[in-house]
Amino acid sequence: MRAKARMMSEIEEVEEQIKANMVAMKEKMTTMMEAMMSMRKMMEVNTATVVAASTATKVDPTHPPGFNQVNHPTSDMVGPGGEALGSAGGTHFV
Repeated sequence: MRAKARMMSEIEEVEEQIKANMVAMKEKMTTMMEAMMSMRKMMEVNTATVVAASTATKVDPTHPPGFNQVNHPTSDMVGPGGEALGSAGGTHFV
């Protein structure tokens, strides 16, 4: 009878250990899921930031369409007969 009681006691101890291990595993899984969800939120925020920056670059109001025009110097203006009419004054925007 003592052997049977000892065996039942050992079985109960093993069952308790299994339950404790399962609780610990569930807690670890919960922590991992929370970490993964946090990472997902960070990735979504980063993606939104990249999209916003990309859109802002494409439509940048600080750089109007004519901003990158080339500057061309002009020579002095000469009238008929070679007489000098004066300078056009530095650079000319085309």
